Amino acid sequence: MNQVKKAYFVDGYHGGIKGHMPLGSWADVIRRLEENPAWKLCLDIEPISWEALRRTDPRSYDAIKSHLLDNADRVEMVAGSYAQPYGWVIGGESNIRHLIRGKEIIHKHFPGIIIDTYATQEPCWSSSYPQILRSLGYKRAVLKNPGTGWGGYASGTNYEMVLWVGPDGSSIPCVPRYACEELLNCWESEAGYMKPEFVDKCIAQGITNPVGSFLQDLGWQARPWLEADYIQNVTWREYIDEIAAKPSEEWHFTQEDIRCTLPWGEGTLQRMSREVRSAEQAVLAAEKLASIASMLGGYSYPTDKLREAWDQLLLSQHHDAWICATTRVGRDQWAWQAGAQSWMAERIANEIRDQAMDSICPESNDDGSGAHGYGIRVFNTAGIVRKELVEIEIPAAGLTNFILVKDAEGKQIPSQIVPTRVSPEDGSLYACKLLFEAEPPAMGYRDYVIEHLKQAASETDAYPKQDDNHASVVVHDDHAVITTDLYKIHIDSTRGGVITALFDREQNRSIASPDRPFNEFTGYLISEARWASSTESPVVVNVKENGPLRVVIEMKGTFADTDYVTTLSVAKGRRTIDFHVRFHFKSDTWIGDPWEIAPENRSTERRKSHHNTRSKLQARFPIALSNGKLYKNSAFDVTESRHSNTYYERWDEIKHNIILNWVDVYDEQSNSGLAIFSDHTTDYSHGEDEPLALTLGWSGEGGFWWGKRPLQDVQEMHYAILPHSDRWDLAGIPQESQRWTEPLLPVHIRLSSNNAQDMSLLQVTDPSIEISSMQRDGEDILVRLYNSSLECSSFSVMIGADSCDVTAAELDGKHKEALQRMILPDGRSKVSLTLPCHGLATLRISNF
Repeated sequence: MNQVKKAYFVDGYHGGIKGHMPLGSWADVIRRLEENPAWKLCLDIEPISWEALRRTDPRSYDAIKSHLLDNADRVEMVAGSYAQPYGWVIGGESNIRHLIRGKEIIHKHFPGIIIDTYATQEPCWSSSYPQILRSLGYKRAVLKNPGTGWGGYASGTNYEMVLWVGPDGSSIPCVPRYACEELLNCWESEAGYMKPEFVDKCIAQGITNPVGSFLQDLGWQARPWLEADYIQNVTWREYIDEIAAKPSEEWHFTQEDIRCTLPWGEGTLQRMSREVRSAEQAVLAAEKLASIASMLGGYSYPTDKLREAWDQLLLSQHHDAWICATTRVGRDQWAWQAGAQSWMAERIANEIRDQAMDSICPESNDDGSGAHGYGIRVFNTAGIVRKELVEIEIPAAGLTNFILVKDAEGKQIPSQIVPTRVSPEDGSLYACKLLFEAEPPAMGYRDYVIEHLKQAASETDAYPKQDDNHASVVVHDDHAVITTDLYKIHIDSTRGGVITALFDREQNRSIASPDRPFNEFTGYLISEARWASSTESPVVVNVKENGPLRVVIEMKGTFADTDYVTTLSVAKGRRTIDFHVRFHFKSDTWIGDPWEIAPENRSTERRKSHHNTRSKLQARFPIALSNGKLYKNSAFDVTESRHSNTYYERWDEIKHNIILNWVDVYDEQSNSGLAIFSDHTTDYSHGEDEPLALTLGWSGEGGFWWGKRPLQDVQEMHYAILPHSDRWDLAGIPQESQRWTEPLLPVHIRLSSNNAQDMSLLQVTDPSIEISSMQRDGEDILVRLYNSSLECSSFSVMIGADSCDVTAAELDGKHKEALQRMILPDGRSKVSLTLPCHGLATLRISNF
């Protein structure tokens, strides 16, 4: 006799006012819910939608509120994320804030509701979620998205339940996508339909209680998605807690198990990605500076304004803004809205930043003694002391030929000026960029005195001599040579400005050569059916800055018929070599895989042009490594790649090749590596026979949601490389990434009696421990710490106060335990902690 098969199915809805929630849709759902007592729902709804429903359809609002609070066994709220983001395209702190802010809004509408299952209709995950979810009160998770996999899907394993283990060792019970769960079309899987043959296949694999799911779009005609005698409708909480086998298998789910992709390099998507990243960095910096300023007194912490900045940023990270970036028209276009939201977030953040810095800068330069002076206050929002180049544009009063920079002891600091406005009569300065080596303390600031030297004074050579390792460039007819204390770089101006020699003085070796040049632009020209290279044409080299601290050269050339400008910047003591490239596509240009899709096949064709990264417009960096390993960061994680290459062409073959902040290749045998930093989320390519290459642009047939997408107008990006020895963690790649994305912040100030000051609020003793965020919570301060190392770290946090209380808190600030505090001889307090690799901790500091 045949076994009586039984399967389970989680039905429900996702969406909201940002995606889809037409008026009357909830009334339709509630009517069918009341007609069908066996129908159960899981809801993954944008939290801001509840206020819209309350205002426009109070009857349905009251009804769904009653179901959520009184019939929790039938209607479960899941995830609760503010804007349902793709966790794999945004930073770690943003992922946390989506969950905290979303649940905060939901609890205002539905007091007492329990949200403890993380399940979504889209691939809204990142590998570090187990510790984040656990800290925020989630008890279970789901790695299935059977009905909406346009952006991708999770890898599979044939277990009914697993313990999803994150990079820090935290785990959470989880329903995985099954390995036997075949992908359908190019957006769904078998688990969205639970056909008998699929159920049989699952049972044969030892999955005795197979489950599927489909969270329908709000606005579709309300009805159960599946109805069959062998299918029992359940909620995720019911299935995991009461039906599924308890998990015994640990699944170390890495970022490469998130098999997701977007048409990286497409112009609209790239511009939006850069804008969202810029806003993300601005909001985090503003929040830290506001915390510092409010702790020092005189500045009212702008809770409401910061909440608005975060809300706008989080909306710009909505998954539909990424997968549907080019859909709709005018102000309804997803990319337009994300751009407006990120612009608003950044504008608010910059306003807060400026007000916070101003509030702790001297208001007067006259203390009654008649002494006057001006200076630069340099803020550091990291948890460690930093020594690096800062840049600020300042005015001069005319008759100024140089500006000296001095520290509090009167010692002159190496500096460089770049005139931006000069007198037409005598060439003296009206305004200039001032560069100097600053060394502010951790989470604080340091002042520097500036003196304007007139012609007569400058002739006395009063300013400090620069050492022999200063930065300089010499331009020849066919090449240029850049020298710093760390590198000697040869630029071939006859071959598109590629780097034909890069001698690393610290490693005492060269990692580029004429036959393996760095920063060559390549791509497949579809209209000409050929591969093109920037080495086919010369560049014109223009020196913008020539030391002694920084060299900046501008190279103008053409890639096929497209004009481009590459700006290369290196500085004394700076490990990164920075590039900014700007292409101007004067007409529709097609660079990528020439694969075409008929419009009627766009929703089913699995092969797409943008999957073939090697054909895109790329910057190539062919470092010679005999047995290199590739590493890449993601939200609170670093993954060692399992892939021998990144090559794939079909949706059902996706390999993770996404760069969030950095990607690194390292060869242990030669102890040599190269890291690439990107100013936005994009993709890269790499393989045994292909160099590490960063995507700069793509055009072609993108399939459903995208269609034909040409390269148009201006496309630009900022990236950097860092040659190094030792593995990524020992080489300090995370710390360099933080310096690159979180620069020191200088501000022009008045000084009272030329008295320079400094201040440090917090300091961590291990450079691998990042202060990922700092914010006020009432009278307290919340400090988030992240261990970016591969090793467990025992370290201390130094607090600039002798009278404070310190407790460990959950990510949302809830109390965990009190911590022992030691008072140091210098009046600071010290708290000792231990964090596992990629672990997070939140400190609540009270009575500061």
